[in-house]
Amino acid sequence: MKYPTQLQLLEFFGVEPVIQDDVTAYTVSDDGGLVLTLSFNIADDSLQTSLLFGERVIAVVSQEGMTRFWISDGVLMCEFVHENVRINLAVSTHPNIHVEWSGLRSS
Repeated sequence: MKYPTQLQLLEFFGVEPVIQDDVTAYTVSDDGGLVLTLSFNIADDSLQTSLLFGERVIAVVSQEGMTRFWISDGVLMCEFVHENVRINLAVSTHPNIHVEWSGLRSS
């Protein structure tokens, strides 16, 4: 599977990643106080998003089996396909953090 380059991810997030073992994590915040940590593991094609507001975790979503991962027009996109289900992720960070997970049966 093809991943965005380190340079593309640096340009998208505007911060250096934290890399531990096989996991690469980017943490960014916006002016409204929302904090996003997006982490992925190339070894098992998994990705996780975690949203915090202040000290409170408001959403954590993890998914395995990534089939596509790319950046297009300032939006980080990811797709996961499992049998009859397609799960999509769209993330934008400017001017505000926006994370949208969606899943639909494909047949």
